[in-house]
Amino acid sequence: MNKGAWAADRFTFRVTGPYALRFLGTAGAQGIRLARLHREKDGFTATAFGVDRAALYRIAAQGGWQLEVLERRGPGRWLERLLDRPGLPAGMVLFCCLIRLLEGLVWTIDFGELEGEQQMRLRTLLVSCGVREGVFLDDDTLQTAQNEALRQSDLFGWISLNFAGGRLWVETTDAEYQTVRQETLPAPLYAKTEGVIVAVEAESGFAAVEVGQQVAAGDLLVDAVRLDRSGEAVLQGASGRIVARVEKSYTTLQPYTWTGPVLTGAGDTVYQWFWPGWSDTAAEPPTENVLTIERWIPLRLGRICLPGCIRQTNWWQQREETIVYTAEQAQALARRSCRARLYEEFPDAVIESEQRNVSATEEGAMCTIRYVFCADIASAGDPAGTESQ
Repeated sequence: MNKGAWAADRFTFRVTGPYALRFLGTAGAQGIRLARLHREKDGFTATAFGVDRAALYRIAAQGGWQLEVLERRGPGRWLERLLDRPGLPAGMVLFCCLIRLLEGLVWTIDFGELEGEQQMRLRTLLVSCGVREGVFLDDDTLQTAQNEALRQSDLFGWISLNFAGGRLWVETTDAEYQTVRQETLPAPLYAKTEGVIVAVEAESGFAAVEVGQQVAAGDLLVDAVRLDRSGEAVLQGASGRIVARVEKSYTTLQPYTWTGPVLTGAGDTVYQWFWPGWSDTAAEPPTENVLTIERWIPLRLGRICLPGCIRQTNWWQQREETIVYTAEQAQALARRSCRARLYEEFPDAVIESEQRNVSATEEGAMCTIRYVFCADIASAGDPAGTESQ
């Protein structure tokens, strides 16, 4: 029994023997405080603090009295059991130290409302910043990852990374896009190709054409200067759309051969384990002439998160090969290239009709397509630099 454990208790005791009441005088002379005194036939009962237990036993022994503990109240019994097993408090202290140490580890990552492509992209960004399950995360690394995520606000919106108690969680707010109109420059709009005007949608400036008018490349469409009644020039930046019906041809030569990387059919899936301070470097996937897709899998034991993760890498072997197109394939690719050139020059083009002229040459399939389409032909700049076709 650990005597020190009695210091936190109060106990009730009985004193019996000849002239037992003298025990009270001796205890009082030594400064021992007793409470709840109750006289009995051959003695008395009282309550005292556990810290005075040894002194009371000593007084009883010196006076020839018998002292019997009747009741004990307080945490002393629990402390005795704990102190009799020193491994228990040592284990508790060690456990608290481990909890304090391991809470700096990333045990789990909660992506919040992010799903699918957004979650995969954010996971890749975090890994590139050195953040994954099983690593010790400090404030500098967390701030670096936060800044990198904010630079991609067009993908994630407003994003906040928070870390506490081994849990990294993500808070996001969907991005709201607002169209900001650029300042209108005091310059006129010219036609970048010939056509017949079908709509005049000038937002500012002074329209110089009307619907049904034929214009050539470089013609003035919207002027930025107009004279008022007094003959003074009034400046106003020109902006808006001038839609015209245009006929224009595009020619593309598609070779019959193409050389580039193709899949060989060889491939595999590699699993690489990551734990705190250790990673399975022997499971590194190949890096040369391969196409890879990575997926990070957090480790869990049932519903308990573990400070580790698995990188699953699917890879497929590639090699340089020359592909030979058939005549039909080359012609289809040539037609697609012609249409791509049209939309590159006129992104808002609405095609009304097209005439194709496809021929075979020694070099490849030659395709010429004449499109009839409606599109915005207004362009700001020097009309001398506008090419006509």
